[in-house]
Amino acid sequence: MESKVYIVGIGPGNKDYVLPKAVDTLKNSDLIVGFERAVESIYFIKEEKLIVKKLTDILKVINSEENKNISIVASGDPLFYGITDYLKKNYKGNIEIIPGLSSFQYMMSKIGKSWQGAFLGSLHGREDNFHDIVRDNAVSIWLTDSKHSPAYICKELKIKNIKARVYVGENLSYEDEKITIADIEEMEYMSFSNLCVVVVENLEYYMEENEK
Repeated sequence: MESKVYIVGIGPGNKDYVLPKAVDTLKNSDLIVGFERAVESIYFIKEEKLIVKKLTDILKVINSEENKNISIVASGDPLFYGITDYLKKNYKGNIEIIPGLSSFQYMMSKIGKSWQGAFLGSLHGREDNFHDIVRDNAVSIWLTDSKHSPAYICKELKIKNIKARVYVGENLSYEDEKITIADIEEMEYMSFSNLCVVVVENLEYYMEENEK
């Protein structure tokens, strides 16, 4: 039987949000590969695991283990700013993608907001003019990093004079999960963990819609 590489979405972190299909795939793998946080979150899977530090390390592993079924675990959904694009560009073998619950989906369920029509973006290592996107959308949802923190977002929006309500989700689905809701004037002085989901409601957009 031909070996296969699986890219497996494992949800926001808590095992309760890992899909049964993902669990079955992992249990039937010869080797599970991923970054530390993702691998540690599937402690309940007993198959062999390997923690890597870089995307290129994943590529080396799957190229050197061609006769094994290998699962690469990805937090959230692997097709939402995940590792899938990189692997499909650089690996020519057989790949199957197992979707997962994205952190932004989990976040929206926690704050009880619809994400229909929302802009979905990432600030991981990016210098996009995100404030233009915030201005043009009623709701925008962002993945952050250590540099582009929720406080950074709020400071930038304040500079651009954009009125907004901001929701920040930290450590989503874990025991130390924390959700903060505030206006940008309050939040620009707060501290947050490195990886957050930030939901921005453009208050000006709603005012303009109500005036039509």
